[in-house]
Amino acid sequence: MTEEAGEPQGATAAATVLPLLGLLSAGVYLLGFRAAPELHPSLTYQALFYPLLLLAAAAARWVWRRPGRARLAWIIAFAALFRLLAMADPPSLSSDIHRYAWDGRVQRAGISPYAHPPEAPALASLADEVIHPRINRPWARTIYPPGAQLLYRVLPYDIDAIRLVMVILDLLTILLLARLLAVLGLDPARVVLYAWCPFVVYEVGNNGHLEAAMLPLLVGAVLAWHAGRSRLVGALIGAAAAMKLYPALVFVALGRPRPVRTLAALLAVPLALYGAYGWAAGADVLGFLPDYVRAAEDHNVGLRALLQALLFGMPHAREVAFAACTLALLVGAAVLWRRGGPPEEVLPALIGLYLLTLPTAFHPWYALWLVPWLCVRPQPAWLWLVAALPLSYLKYATVDGVMPGWVRPIEFLPTFALLAWAAFRGRR
Repeated sequence: MTEEAGEPQGATAAATVLPLLGLLSAGVYLLGFRAAPELHPSLTYQALFYPLLLLAAAAARWVWRRPGRARLAWIIAFAALFRLLAMADPPSLSSDIHRYAWDGRVQRAGISPYAHPPEAPALASLADEVIHPRINRPWARTIYPPGAQLLYRVLPYDIDAIRLVMVILDLLTILLLARLLAVLGLDPARVVLYAWCPFVVYEVGNNGHLEAAMLPLLVGAVLAWHAGRSRLVGALIGAAAAMKLYPALVFVALGRPRPVRTLAALLAVPLALYGAYGWAAGADVLGFLPDYVRAAEDHNVGLRALLQALLFGMPHAREVAFAACTLALLVGAAVLWRRGGPPEEVLPALIGLYLLTLPTAFHPWYALWLVPWLCVRPQPAWLWLVAALPLSYLKYATVDGVMPGWVRPIEFLPTFALLAWAAFRGRR
């Protein structure tokens, strides 16, 4: 056989690699949490997650080594299939979605979602036997800001339907991210790193987390930045911040070159929504949020835990460590603002800095908004963090509900080491 005749066969064989990896992944997703019903879901998740992570990593590596060769349609089709297969099991790792449904039902009954906790007698007539008993913190008023409440108001009172909405929104994120990669002159197929990442698939498809509605706004804001539309940039960031608050930090990466115009548009959206909901709720519009920064909520924190350990025995060690981490975040954000650069390159450092310093609790899905930007430049420290965070779910498999002591060092020590190594190499 001639070399020329062999080339099409080689190309055909190479073209089957990505679909084969997709089919293998689909088989693992098909096993789902039903594969080992005797195990706690968090243990089953570990058994599913890491094989899937290896398959997704192989797919990403294949795409990176062969730019322009992967078919985007295959990537998106399998991304949709993975999320639908993850939906086949009930939410297994988080009950947050039940609160989404409940807050929407309360609003459609003409009651402020901030007025009463779910177990309040005033809401007894709205309670059902499927969703209401599964709401976490039934004694607490909602923590979600008005932007999230506006979304909940239009969502159906059905967990599977809400998850399907989140999956559709996540597929929109994939499409927008592929478009952003093309705008940057990169292979749109690099979106496979986000689209097939089991971390994303399970947090969206199985748990239906709100971040799925927030991410299209943030990716859209970066696209608007490249189009020079500063007011739209601000409005999109503001809409995201009205859902989860912390995306307001994205202004540091997207505020240039028209900071005043962008900031004005950013503030307008959450202020308008807080005004609309606060009209009826008053000061209660903050809900459970002020309580969420208390020590009782501490879980899986990064840099602050290290500082508290160093301050062991000092009065108010937690408060001192919290203040130091807040200062570190502010200083780091100021440095990134001054340095400038394309937002898709600033965002991983900015989001990573926030995740390692400020959250009171650091649940895995809090890192969802970090993953899209790794499609532009996959950085080892953040890849490690995303891969290791699911280990924190092992907390729920323990008898006393305490996370195993070895988990946090595995999550954070390599992350800090990889960040230090990257900084050292950058100065050489």
